Amino acid sequence: MTENQEIQNEDIEINLGELFEVLKSHLHIIIISTLVCAILVGVFTIFFVEKKYSSSARIFPKPQVNEGVVDYSQITSNNLMTNNYVALLNGNSIQSKVAQELKVDTGVVSSALAVSNESDTQIISISATTNDPQLSKKIVDTTVSVFTQEVKDTLNINNITTVDEAKLQTTPVSPSLTKNLVIGGLVGLIVSIGIIFIRFMLDNRIHTKEDAENYLGIPNLGVIPYFEDK
Repeated sequence: MTENQEIQNEDIEINLGELFEVLKSHLHIIIISTLVCAILVGVFTIFFVEKKYSSSARIFPKPQVNEGVVDYSQITSNNLMTNNYVALLNGNSIQSKVAQELKVDTGVVSSALAVSNESDTQIISISATTNDPQLSKKIVDTTVSVFTQEVKDTLNINNITTVDEAKLQTTPVSPSLTKNLVIGGLVGLIVSIGIIFIRFMLDNRIHTKEDAENYLGIPNLGVIPYFEDK
């Protein structure tokens, strides 16, 4: 390693040490900024962010039983039909009828409704998320009712059974106050450290005799004391 490389490495170590000392001396500012940002985000979340409530139900196309024996052809048929059921539930026909019964716009139903087939099962999960817990439950209940009646009338299928009925959920699923507090705190932490770091990097003033020695490359011979005017 050359002499110039050694000098550069030494300067980097000194700068990192100085940066650490600067951050340490401004620790109270960093803590206050973190807490203030977290509190502001928390207040905004509580009073200004719209809360969302979710309700869900689960339905199952029950296989037919003949004299106590399960009809396995029916199980195979149900497996093949599950994706069709999900497609029907996500279709405009079912959702339009649900909206008509609830006297709301179809867009409200389609934006709130989520339908999925649970992995490795024939169980279909139907959920709705809106800013009204009562409406979320009504959308799910009505969707199950309309779908069950629709497949019975059009496909002559009457083996749809409800595994779990929708319940009224008064606890919001979003926004997450804890998550937003953490995000707000992190933003305050990063911003405060960033500002201190930028000020440190742009500060080219000489503060101590060590700074003068490092900058001029000559030893310090003396210090003139400072006296306040009286």
